[in-house]
Amino acid sequence: MKNAFALILLLSLSYAAVIWEFNSDGAINSKPVIYQGMVIFPSDDGKVYAINPVNGVKKWQTVVGKEPNEVFVFDNSIFTSTTNGKLLRINNAGNLQWTLDLNKTQNITRLYGASANDKYIFVTSDRGVFIIDKNGSVKSKIASFNESILTPPAAGPDYVVYGKGNELTRINENGVVQWKAHTEQSFWLSRPVISGGNAYIGNLDNQMHAYLVSNGLEIWTIKTKDWILSTPLVKDGNIYFGSNDGTVYAASTSGQIRWIAQTQLAVQTQPEAGIMGGTEVIFVGGNDKSIYALSKDSGEIVWKGSTSGVVGDPLFYQNSVIFGSQDGALHAYSTERACSITTPNEADVVGLKEIVVKGKYLSQTGGDAKVLVKVNSGEWEEGNATDGSWVYYIDPEKMLVPGINTISCKIVDSGGEESGPKFTTVDVNHDPTIALSQIVGTVSPNILEGEPFSVFVNDGDDGSPLDRVVVSFDGRGYKGDKNVSITIPQAGTYHLSIKKIGFKDATITVNVNSRGVNPIVLLIGVLLIVVILQQIWTRFLKQRFSKR
Repeated sequence: MKNAFALILLLSLSYAAVIWEFNSDGAINSKPVIYQGMVIFPSDDGKVYAINPVNGVKKWQTVVGKEPNEVFVFDNSIFTSTTNGKLLRINNAGNLQWTLDLNKTQNITRLYGASANDKYIFVTSDRGVFIIDKNGSVKSKIASFNESILTPPAAGPDYVVYGKGNELTRINENGVVQWKAHTEQSFWLSRPVISGGNAYIGNLDNQMHAYLVSNGLEIWTIKTKDWILSTPLVKDGNIYFGSNDGTVYAASTSGQIRWIAQTQLAVQTQPEAGIMGGTEVIFVGGNDKSIYALSKDSGEIVWKGSTSGVVGDPLFYQNSVIFGSQDGALHAYSTERACSITTPNEADVVGLKEIVVKGKYLSQTGGDAKVLVKVNSGEWEEGNATDGSWVYYIDPEKMLVPGINTISCKIVDSGGEESGPKFTTVDVNHDPTIALSQIVGTVSPNILEGEPFSVFVNDGDDGSPLDRVVVSFDGRGYKGDKNVSITIPQAGTYHLSIKKIGFKDATITVNVNSRGVNPIVLLIGVLLIVVILQQIWTRFLKQRFSKR
């Protein structure tokens, strides 16, 4: 198993370039779909929207009613269901072709979702499971309930699979229950996914379950530490899903875990496969208001984007990742190139210490990418970028203003560069009244003339080694990270000055010994000999001479 925990808690407010944003008046949780070159999505404002994927310009909007569940393509049209019991068909111009109100005709009060095969639409509700034909007529009611909670359905060729309480059921078009599988806890928001002869679904027992579609036999489970509300993605022989424990899991379809990635809060979205900067990734949205791109192979978090609301199910389309959020916006981020800022963290309070800005970057064109960094409204300056990581240094006294400061980064490569309106940013709060920190300098022992020795430089606040320090003596300066190597050609006592941005200058005294015999050591040796001779005279020789 490969764990991918290292980067996850460090990334903050990172963006690939935002291509466009479209704002609605309600939360956008469901996965957008592509239909005839348009991005179609529902909003909790009671409308379905069609957006141009290139620029985010609205093509049309259609009022459908309270809280649409999802949109899907069936019979060359757009369909949506709403929680208050409606199923609607919309053409490519945004015109309603028909509306079926199951609240009025079937007395349902909650519709949980819809799914279609080649012939029919299956609808799960608190009063039963219905089959709807292409013309909006109820073909049949294949299961009846009394105010039950169901999952959204998954339609097979001539059957449907859905969860109800702690039962997962397969029922055919004639209403014949073909099997039921039972769990200790309930199924809820995770929609069953049918693939390769198996049905996959998450449960409130903290487990992802896999069943044989043919007979309902449970073939494996994967245990997590919290509820699984995420609908799984099955792709290229693997299954990907999130958990309320904040983790994203990748496993083979035989149930062997391949990797686990840790996020900050619950992951309830359905993952989406895509490309970020030429790397195959899995996109997931989190309740921490972030969208993540995880390496498909290892689970390493290679990019993270943030919004002002919990992120909905993502869609990858034409070099962009498109997703809604509870802030009411649909976001489209470029995936050709992207950078992230790993340190400092959002809202960090900084004094006068040098800020080491670090991050990750991805580029579709490969090794020619440059990372440019800007502080506030200053000029873009190049950072030091190597092998997917970059670093840039900020002198707060010269480059920051008191209060909030914005650090931005963007990628430039042979294929182009990131363009606004937003870039990767992190905001830090600069407090210039914070006292300068102390430098702690130590030297290696037994320093000899003409031989190199090390000056170790640490932060007096937390003891951490310091980079980019300057050690000087006799007008000569030496630079280094964590320690500085110095050679002093002549023996003697020297005073070394240590400087570092944001720290008080420090001075240490070192004694450089001669490569010959140290005079002090020689003196001590002579004294020892004298003492020894005196003892010999007193105890032995004096007595002998006195007897004679």
